[in-house]
Amino acid sequence: MGADSRAFLKGRSYLSYLGMNLASRSASAVANVTVIWLVFEATNSPIAVAIVGIAESLASIVITLPAGVWVDRYNRRALLLISNSVRAASLGLLALVTAVYGFQFVAVVAAAVAWNAATELYRSTDYSILPELVKPEEVADANGVTRAGNGIVGSASTALGGALAVVGAALAFGYGFTAYSIAAAFSLVLLGRSLPSTKPGDGAVAKRRMTSEIKVGFRWLLTQRGLLQLSISALVFNFLFGMANTFMVIYVGAALDGGGVLFGIVLAAYVVGNAAGSLLVGRTRALAHAGKVWILMYGIGVGLLTLFLGLFPLTLVAVTASLAIGLGIGFAGNVWLSSAQGLVPPEMRGRYFAVDGLLSFIGGPPAIAAGGILITIIGVARVYQLVGVLMIISALGFAAMKSLWALDGRLRK
Repeated sequence: MGADSRAFLKGRSYLSYLGMNLASRSASAVANVTVIWLVFEATNSPIAVAIVGIAESLASIVITLPAGVWVDRYNRRALLLISNSVRAASLGLLALVTAVYGFQFVAVVAAAVAWNAATELYRSTDYSILPELVKPEEVADANGVTRAGNGIVGSASTALGGALAVVGAALAFGYGFTAYSIAAAFSLVLLGRSLPSTKPGDGAVAKRRMTSEIKVGFRWLLTQRGLLQLSISALVFNFLFGMANTFMVIYVGAALDGGGVLFGIVLAAYVVGNAAGSLLVGRTRALAHAGKVWILMYGIGVGLLTLFLGLFPLTLVAVTASLAIGLGIGFAGNVWLSSAQGLVPPEMRGRYFAVDGLLSFIGGPPAIAAGGILITIIGVARVYQLVGVLMIISALGFAAMKSLWALDGRLRK
């Protein structure tokens, strides 16, 4: 980051936004670990864990598109406060119920549904509001700092969540309530700031029926060939990578014959790489070549490294490749996010990120299912090889799409 691009780090609006993000990420990481641990420990049933996971996914899917409309229709700073407050209330009530009555499966499911629905509203709002808080030339650097901080805090909080869950689930949920409350307090600071804020509902987006506004969002995206192809490629790359990366713990145990310590080292290498990659975007002209960077770094680069992991299951290779994969995904992910924030009109951002979220939810569970089945049939190392080859082939196919290959992610004038 150059001296001029660091000015946002002194701005109260961005610092409030960053504090909100870090507190929110910590709460989510602890809550995720605690819910899984509590349900399995209390029921010893994979089906019970699956029911909670399905309920969480359904809540996110159902709310995704309406949330995008709300983000484009209402005050985004107010939506951040509402979503963080709902998540704090959900975990606060769950902490109270768990402390007084012990494990209550219905209460866990209900809290998980409310918390995940609010999290999806938060996600679309969070992505949409950043360009309102910093200058256009600061967006990539601001995203880099935010993504790096989220990755590091999320990793540390996952470990913390495991420790708190062992001590007591009520304590862990109480931590989540506190952290979400801090995020809500930062949201309140943002709401109280007098900086100019985009209010799409005041003119650019009429308050039509929600289904009509959703259709407008889809129709707009269909006219943006480069962005549309980017979204489709993200669905493909994320699906393929998820087939392998979700099962890194199996790769470490079966292919490397390693244990928890090595698994932790591999994950740490990925987190460090991801943080570094996110921070590097602002120091380059990557946004001017967003399509090329996305295809080369995520599709081909990560594909080659995944293939390498499958072909050479060695400890040093695993750590080094995980670091490089994190670097590539962090860099490409920041290029995608900063490009979308620059190219999508302010009045359409909520719906764009909602569609992106919907694609992620659609691709996630099938990728996990496909990966698990293939690992059972051909083994984890061969799955990594297969995923690497498929990512490279698909990336070459997307490289042939001229609109995506030539996509310039810089802010439209």
